[in-house]
Amino acid sequence: MSDEEQPSVEEEIVEENPKKEDSEVVSSETSASLKQKFRLTSEEEILQDIKPSIFAFTPMYGIALLILFAHWMFDINWDSDGSTFSTIMQGIITFGKVGNFGFVFVMLAIAWFNRMLNGSTSGKWSTMYLLLVAFTPMILSIDNIMESLGIIESGFIPLDDFHYITFGLFWSILFVALTIFYQRSFHYAITNHRVIFTQHLFIPGDGRRILFDNINEIRTQRTFMGAMLGYNTIICDTGSQLGIGEEAMSISAGASGNSVPSGDANTVEGQVTRSIFKKLFAFITYQRTRKIDLPDPKFSFFCITNWKSVENLLNEMHQRHSQSGILNDLKDQIAESQ
Repeated sequence: MSDEEQPSVEEEIVEENPKKEDSEVVSSETSASLKQKFRLTSEEEILQDIKPSIFAFTPMYGIALLILFAHWMFDINWDSDGSTFSTIMQGIITFGKVGNFGFVFVMLAIAWFNRMLNGSTSGKWSTMYLLLVAFTPMILSIDNIMESLGIIESGFIPLDDFHYITFGLFWSILFVALTIFYQRSFHYAITNHRVIFTQHLFIPGDGRRILFDNINEIRTQRTFMGAMLGYNTIICDTGSQLGIGEEAMSISAGASGNSVPSGDANTVEGQVTRSIFKKLFAFITYQRTRKIDLPDPKFSFFCITNWKSVENLLNEMHQRHSQSGILNDLKDQIAESQ
């Protein structure tokens, strides 16, 4: 290869510079879009931006599998097996043939149990979704029911047969897609002045912005599932009681304090019996409440990976903006001026 064919050093530098310039343009565009998304001031800089882990809403995916499993249970044939569970399932299916009341009963039980757990999957939107899934076969067969009662002459809904597996796949996949869309709507940032929590669904939403000097405590909440999947939740406590809830456990009884099973209420025996039933009713309906952390994805670093680096950065910025940090900076400045 001759000297004329060999590229000079200047040409190599020229070839490398466009690549560097392109990367700088991409990073600047990304930084500008993030600044616009978080609506930062001119003096603010993003130190780190974080999103929830892909496993943050794993219990929601469990609900989707439960929906699919409930549909699958009513799709298979239980006559071949003579076990007790098969007999119960066949009885539920036989009992609920009209309007698929058996499936509706099972799905309503799932919705009630999920609601009573009072966990991360017990929100109103999850409950409404489960109720919609539960009443779908009744809605699709309402024309057949009206036709059997003589209210209408022919059905107006084209779907006469409820295919459990088809609807099970549809509802479970839709629930997973909505969960992923909901999960990707959260975005957090740590700047040189504050922490920012935002949620953007269909339209750009607002968030919560906390100055470091307003933070009283930075604490973590790690669950067993978080330890296995490698994520953690970090809560910035400002004393506003956001993210703090009450856990209640209660059992209701069907008795009334004014009811007396036997005897006259005016007699001594009746008054004693009435007092005993009052105390028993009060004992059964006793409700225990306690304050617990209920981290909200809108107001905390919810189920994030690389949480140790985020925690270290938060602690560093919190200490720097605290009174002791400001006093130390003033002390260093005075020492340098002298």
